[in-house]
Amino acid sequence: MGHPSAIPVAIVGMAARVPGAEDSRGYWDLLNSGQTMIAPVPDGRLRGFSPDMAGVDVPWAALWADTDDFDPSVFGISPRLAAWIDPQQRLLLEASWHALESAGIPPSSLGGSDTAVYVSTTASDWRQVMADEGLVDRYSALGLLLTYLSSRISYQYDLRGPSLTIDTACSGGLTAVALAVSGLRSGDYRTAIAASANLYLHGFMHAVMMRFGALSPTGQARSFDDAANGYVRGEGVFCFVLKRLSDALSDGDPVLAVIRGCSLNHDGRAGGMTLTDPASLARLMQTALAQAGVDVADLGYVEAHAAGTPLGDAQEVHGLLHALRDRPGGMPNQGSGPEQRLWVGSVKSSIGHLEGSAGAASLAKAVHVLRHRSIPPTPGFADLNHRIDLAGTPVAIAQEAVPWPDGSHGPRLVGVNSFGVGGANAHVVLEEPPRQPHTETGHGDQAMPVPLSAATDAALMQLAGALAAVSAEGPSFDAVTWTLQTGRESMRSRQIVVAQDIDELREALTALAEGTADSDALAAQTARLSAEGARLASVWLAGDEVDWSALWQHRIPPRRVELASYPFQRRRFPFPPAARER
Repeated sequence: MGHPSAIPVAIVGMAARVPGAEDSRGYWDLLNSGQTMIAPVPDGRLRGFSPDMAGVDVPWAALWADTDDFDPSVFGISPRLAAWIDPQQRLLLEASWHALESAGIPPSSLGGSDTAVYVSTTASDWRQVMADEGLVDRYSALGLLLTYLSSRISYQYDLRGPSLTIDTACSGGLTAVALAVSGLRSGDYRTAIAASANLYLHGFMHAVMMRFGALSPTGQARSFDDAANGYVRGEGVFCFVLKRLSDALSDGDPVLAVIRGCSLNHDGRAGGMTLTDPASLARLMQTALAQAGVDVADLGYVEAHAAGTPLGDAQEVHGLLHALRDRPGGMPNQGSGPEQRLWVGSVKSSIGHLEGSAGAASLAKAVHVLRHRSIPPTPGFADLNHRIDLAGTPVAIAQEAVPWPDGSHGPRLVGVNSFGVGGANAHVVLEEPPRQPHTETGHGDQAMPVPLSAATDAALMQLAGALAAVSAEGPSFDAVTWTLQTGRESMRSRQIVVAQDIDELREALTALAEGTADSDALAAQTARLSAEGARLASVWLAGDEVDWSALWQHRIPPRRVELASYPFQRRRFPFPPAARER
């Protein structure tokens, strides 16, 4: 296997949800459009917020309109428990489900395994809200302790590996990933879930950070810009499913990106507790790059921490330039990105600074940069911070969207920075997935049973509609069929669609979604299946589990692919909990 620190780790599944984007695809669309979700905070959204306490009349942030929605039916959670647990637990459960779907891994298939869970957060506003209201219930403890952010996932899916909730402040999301990678490389477990949630429910910490001078008084997040005057807070939840690359390839998992190197360090006393030290950042990057066996000049893009604080942004760029000058041969004449530049950007101008989830937001963006071969714009950037001098360097700020076409520099490489306000830092070197040879042998002329299931009939119809949007230029029919047969959880509401190609599948899914599918016609369609296909479909529809691989014995199953995620049927759980739920 080689030295453990050099073992590549695959991101096989990913979920993202932020204000303005309900899933990972929406997250990319939001970033690529150059939009910003930062806006004035509605009255009452932050409980206990006082203009006198904060020193500002109107707070700004990138927040959800409300945080009450959740679908307990998928997870077998009672409405009473759902009403009392930290909403961050609810977000993480739904995100972990979507991330496992993205990976083509049914959650139940991990039951009893040594799968690890690492979750980062800094927000404990739920405890503050409960204390202010003076509400105590026998379920309160299950909602207040931050350990349950990770333990809830492990318990839900019966995972027996390490389960840790960590707090390294703003670097926590990337630190959770680094810890998961370390355990995978050491062989401690075969699969890991790294997640992060950040939710603001109370105004106290907002006032604290405003008085501290960290937040922008004008509500503008302007990374790298000379007019930057502080950061703006944001909410979100992210989840990644990780495996060693060799295992992911042998298991037929989708590989979204490959982690080639990751490192953690602390500034010590060099930069002060709240300010990044450039030399420490350079060492951080050099350690991760050495693991990856690449040079800093091999990076085509760096997703920076760059929260929009004038001095902090400058210190980060100085650290990058330090690493470039410190390489053998000194400062390179060109970078490995588009236009022979080393591009730099930051997600925080779009969705705010997610604090404990900031590193996860940056990593998710970096994965999309590699997958879509494009670098999104940096909203709010116009004039370079006067403390930053890029003359004579290949470094450039991505002010507009920058396409990243194929070039001669080998696989695309991206660096991701994340710094904690207490001095704990993280860096990840990310590589585009290896190109796999086409191994599908096809299903011939035989129609195939394509299973769909959901917790409710309404969710199943909605899922069918989302899956019907698969384009003819997207995944192959075989890949879609295999993924739905083996990569999704079998739930209570079930339907079988019979199809022979992607066009027929889309037509059948559309009919199911619109409620126009004829039951007699469906029965006739089943007659098109092989005897084994018809038997498996019948057994599965009766509520039993089946081994769909029996239909692929004489051909190579395709690699599972990302498909539309489960449409949660959320209901509101407003605070304080209704009397019937106390």
